[in-house]
Amino acid sequence: MNSDEFEGKMNGEVGALQAAVGRAVGDPVLEAEGEVRQIVGGVEEAVGRAKETVTRTARRAKAAVTEAADQVEGAYESLRDKAQTVADTVDPFVKDKPYVSLALAAFAGFILGALLSGGGAKVIYIRPARE
Repeated sequence: MNSDEFEGKMNGEVGALQAAVGRAVGDPVLEAEGEVRQIVGGVEEAVGRAKETVTRTARRAKAAVTEAADQVEGAYESLRDKAQTVADTVDPFVKDKPYVSLALAAFAGFILGALLSGGGAKVIYIRPARE
């Protein structure tokens, strides 16, 4: 319970007491003031609960974002290490056999280009000649 919620609850209780005193002594103005104070107290209490809910939700969202960032950082570290391992393996091969490396790279590029370009059989329609 935060201070707004507590203050609202107290205003509501004081308003109920004020309305009861107004009814007991036959003072309609005092009774109406008490009822208004009860309503204001209820609104303050609702605002306090809403603030508490927003704060709790913000904390959960921050925790979720922090966890996701930690997971992404771990994945990045893992991928970086794997890329470094591949680079350490490939670099000596390229330096020892540059022409074989170039041929393999060209072949891989050709295969990749064939797989990604167009993706299927081509159909050509021939229109009949007009006379």
